[in-house]
Amino acid sequence: MTSSQTRSGAGLALLLLCAANFLDAMDVSTIGVALPAIQKELGMQATSLQWAVSAYVLGYGGFLLLGGRVADLFGHRRVFLWSLGVFAAASIAGGFVDSAPTLIAARLIKGIAAAFTAPAALALLLSVFGEGNARAKALGVFSSTGAAGFVLGMVLGGAATLISWRATLVMGAPVAILALIVAPLVLPADHKRNGPRARFDWAGALTITPGLLLFVFGVTNAAADGWQAFATWGSLLAALILIVLFLIVESRHHDPMVPLAMFRRTKLSHANAIAALYQGAYVGFQFIATLYYQTVVGWSAFATGFAFAIGGTCVMFLAPRFATIGQNRGTTLLMTFGVGLQAISYLFWVLSAGHIDTIVLVAISQLLLGVGYAMTYPSIQVAALSDVGDNESGLASGMLFASFQIGGGIILAAASAVFSAAPNFGWNPYVAGIGFVTILAAAITLLAAVGPRSSVAKAANYQAAE
Repeated sequence: MTSSQTRSGAGLALLLLCAANFLDAMDVSTIGVALPAIQKELGMQATSLQWAVSAYVLGYGGFLLLGGRVADLFGHRRVFLWSLGVFAAASIAGGFVDSAPTLIAARLIKGIAAAFTAPAALALLLSVFGEGNARAKALGVFSSTGAAGFVLGMVLGGAATLISWRATLVMGAPVAILALIVAPLVLPADHKRNGPRARFDWAGALTITPGLLLFVFGVTNAAADGWQAFATWGSLLAALILIVLFLIVESRHHDPMVPLAMFRRTKLSHANAIAALYQGAYVGFQFIATLYYQTVVGWSAFATGFAFAIGGTCVMFLAPRFATIGQNRGTTLLMTFGVGLQAISYLFWVLSAGHIDTIVLVAISQLLLGVGYAMTYPSIQVAALSDVGDNESGLASGMLFASFQIGGGIILAAASAVFSAAPNFGWNPYVAGIGFVTILAAAITLLAAVGPRSSVAKAANYQAAE
């Protein structure tokens, strides 16, 4: 096989993995702008309507660690293909739902499928591309499609809603089916393992998976019913017990699902912390800003979704370049500047909302936010995976994606609580909610600035090897 054929095959593999990553991220936010139409047709109560969105996050966040470990044990390509097939089937089934329970079930199954697809896809990317610039560029493209999928999900959802709200559920199916057809031809076969296969840690899986499910459910329910509701604190208490049991099990298991040594890896732990906090801040901002554009300004669902297009475009084009910079020069400064730009964007929004034209408000805040997101998202992935072996890449990816999902749920619940309580103190709820996000982003900037700096040394080793 010639080098040009090799590059062509790698490029096609990257395109396929990026398409799957885009679908997984897109489905987090696509359905949000279709909720009024869904409520009207299915007659859903407001209390259950939010679960059309949250069920996907519940399945995605709750099963990520399991998905990553299963991919490492049973083969990245095998798990990727099976989970992508389930995602496609659930997407098609979503077009035929006729009640709230069937809609929520379809969304939950898609979320679970994404929890297996996402870490397997990232692990496959690391297998296809070697160390150095080739991997950095590929990782940047992969990161940009994930970030763009999440940010542009509302834009695509708004456009699809013009046809039917059901289109927001089905539109990922054709891409998933096409990827399933092409994948066996371009993705590397799973390595044959020498020696005995590692034993699957059933005790770990049966404690951490329901533990994460209950945790995500609890923080999501807090946004709707408050922290004092039994469903909220009861779920969080049960989650805490299960997670403690999980740590005890892992410390004693011969082949643990998550080796506790993973938590002692400084770069991985720091990247996970930044991922949870900065993604949570963005989700909180998106939630409150969406309410403002629709409720106060009076924009339609499509116009509101389109308001986030500038940020998504910035991410799509700039993230690959920032990933290469992060791989070659280190990620600490990039993460610091990226989160700092987001904090400036939120501060600008708080100071300017209601005082300048809304289009100008959106354009400037989204430009700052998009550039900051493009710096931060790939930097986190480069930092998290920089010292992880191929046999742990699925698990590390699952930990990273779980941080994104769980952090988003926790901080969204906190931002929603601030938003709801603000009128009781005579505050503008929109200013108070995004003011909270601004303070949080400033704190995250400081946390990013004190991160480990060994990425530069590692990058130097990559360049020397080349």
